[in-house]
Amino acid sequence: MGYTLISRSHFDNVATSTVDFTLNSDYDEILFVLSGFRPSANLALGFQFITASEAGYDRPIQSTAVQNHMYCHDYSHSDMSYTHSYDRQHTEAASSSTQFALFGPSVHTGKSHSNASGEMTLYKPHDTSFYKYFLTDSHGYQSHIHDWQQYNRVAHTAGYVKDTSALTGIRFVSSTYLGDQDGTINYLALSMYGLE
Repeated sequence: MGYTLISRSHFDNVATSTVDFTLNSDYDEILFVLSGFRPSANLALGFQFITASEAGYDRPIQSTAVQNHMYCHDYSHSDMSYTHSYDRQHTEAASSSTQFALFGPSVHTGKSHSNASGEMTLYKPHDTSFYKYFLTDSHGYQSHIHDWQQYNRVAHTAGYVKDTSALTGIRFVSSTYLGDQDGTINYLALSMYGLE
């Protein structure tokens, strides 16, 4: 038993607003592998789900996150902390804003080498008895204008979709840290794997 590649999307200097995947009901566990995400501005990768009975990507998500960071210029500062701004509350779904959960840290585009990579695991997306749980682990290199503002960030997120309906799709977008869709995805390799 192992992971099976289901689908892959790749964008190399091609701006796109959304990346959608259909969730295959053959798998109990779905793994998304993200490589080289770079948005059009200082933004993060956001995600949201859809069910067969709903018309939009707006399911109620509850999540929490911690992150650690380190200055890459001289390694003088580092910490690990709870990151309240990455949290999502299930009451935010279907509102005019704050509807996308964050995959990981934002990417600052001040330097050409800034990008983010990581993994997200989604458990039993087609179960109709329980909420749907997910975990993300991601790494981002944030580079501001000055060399002393180079950050190496690692984020860990845990959450659930507060819906017992089967999830049929997931959408990825370029997002503000508040969860608003903004800008475009310019570079991205995103693969979806299934585990039976």
